Amino acid sequence: MQLFGRGRAKRAVEAPTQIAVGANLPDVEIEALLFQLPTESEGGTQATDVKAAVLPLTKALGNGTTILVGMPGAFTPTCSDQHLPGFIKQSETLKALGVERVAVVTTNDRYVNSAWNSAIEECMTTKSGLLMLSDADGDCVKAMGLVDDMGFGLGLRSKRFVVIAEAGVVKHVLVDEGSESLKATSAEEVVLLLSPQPVAVSDGDEVSPAALAGGALLLAAALYFASQSGPF
Repeated sequence: MQLFGRGRAKRAVEAPTQIAVGANLPDVEIEALLFQLPTESEGGTQATDVKAAVLPLTKALGNGTTILVGMPGAFTPTCSDQHLPGFIKQSETLKALGVERVAVVTTNDRYVNSAWNSAIEECMTTKSGLLMLSDADGDCVKAMGLVDDMGFGLGLRSKRFVVIAEAGVVKHVLVDEGSESLKATSAEEVVLLLSPQPVAVSDGDEVSPAALAGGALLLAAALYFASQSGPF
């Protein structure tokens, strides 16, 4: 009997209401992947001894503008093909926009996340500057109300989300439902969200470049007709 890929109805998940703008990030402990220590094994191949620190989420993220990216699972197609590589590619741009740290959290254990991170780095031929977090028991994503049942074979997983925080206070919450959808939470969408807005005037209203251009044309036309009418 073939079980892999078999569908089933999603199971209800008991979790708090989804974290909202203005809320504090939960002070739940997670495992932060620190580094890998290559060792020689039989046959000349290298094994990896994964080092991690268990600490509160807020301490792992630090102060300033931080981004916490939730992904349903290491080595799953959308996470591996688009989501994680996208944030690696955009990491320097995000830093230029004032983001001090980007962290990726999954409900995988630290060994799986370490191997996944290494595989992505090898495929991209670049080093990742992202902080990898393991929430193997799901305590962190449950506390934020960002957990879902992904169906047979996956079970309880982190939703695909982005939480942007300032000193631990939530400023934006973006969510894509399911394990495959990637729209609101892509690295490119986050860059657009954090990019400078249209020109702002002193009273707080925003003026778009198109509106400014239109105003300039109207002013030029008025000056022209005034010059043609002669003195009053």
